[in-house]
Amino acid sequence: MPKIEYIIVHCSDSDWGTASEIRKWHLANGWRDIGYQLVILNGLLKPDIKNVQKKLYIESMDGSIEYGRDFDGDGYLVGNEIGAHAVGYNGNSISICLIGKTRFTLKQINSLENVLKNLMKTFNIKRENILGHCDVQKGKTCPNFNVKNFVRDRIK
Repeated sequence: MPKIEYIIVHCSDSDWGTASEIRKWHLANGWRDIGYQLVILNGLLKPDIKNVQKKLYIESMDGSIEYGRDFDGDGYLVGNEIGAHAVGYNGNSISICLIGKTRFTLKQINSLENVLKNLMKTFNIKRENILGHCDVQKGKTCPNFNVKNFVRDRIK
């Protein structure tokens, strides 16, 4: 049973979303659950659907962190705790997904910094083991910013 050693940062590649919405998308693709353990919201919970509803934006939810795929915090991922987010890293990493494509809110960035610090402490994860999806899977650009630089500049 491998120990949690990495944190992999992702983006949803959508302007809006929640953990429950991503779970729906992943289940519709035949996955057994949402791929990510944590999701950081941008406050935009529903898209703009013409003549049906306006965009549902709740400012106070910007930067909120939602629990996605279940994990118990014992330092190991077993069974359904194992994510579906980065080939070769699913069994020994916690995944965080930021809602967004290429631009993220300041509240999301601050939440990412805080949750990274907490996860590092909780699971004794080294700074160099915080990576972007693009760092572990060829051809990916996700999360569309340099996670190594983010860690260097923000995680002290």
